[in-house]
Amino acid sequence: MLFNRMLAVGVALAVILSANSVTADPLEDRVEETYTNPSITVESLDDPEINSMELQIIKPDTYSSFNAYERSFTLNPENGEDADLWIHNTSSDTIYAKVTVGSLSPLVVPFEKGKQNIIRIGVIGTTSVKVYTYSSTGHKIDMSISARQF
Repeated sequence: MLFNRMLAVGVALAVILSANSVTADPLEDRVEETYTNPSITVESLDDPEINSMELQIIKPDTYSSFNAYERSFTLNPENGEDADLWIHNTSSDTIYAKVTVGSLSPLVVPFEKGKQNIIRIGVIGTTSVKVYTYSSTGHKIDMSISARQF
């Protein structure tokens, strides 16, 4: 809704700024045409479901513990084709994220002290994802984490 309003205002400003004439009559006609002939139309109202542009799977959060961090979630293709898992290591040493997608072999990604990285996951079908973050030396895990699907 907000996007449609912003687009309408942008189109109206473009029309106003591109007007060659200073008189009000042609300008009013152009503005009226802009509002009566929108550039975005809805072709079918049969599907009442509205999908947001982004689904927050793991809301931005911080984690601090000597215990490993573990979280599972499900990706649904109706929510988007890709998902990003973001981790920022604020620990005193390297931490590791073991990410298991469906029945595939786990992917282990090291995060050095102070580093951050995004792991992108392609969504083909409904898929379960498990994130297991740990320290190999037993130091305290301090990290920020979030995940989104878009």
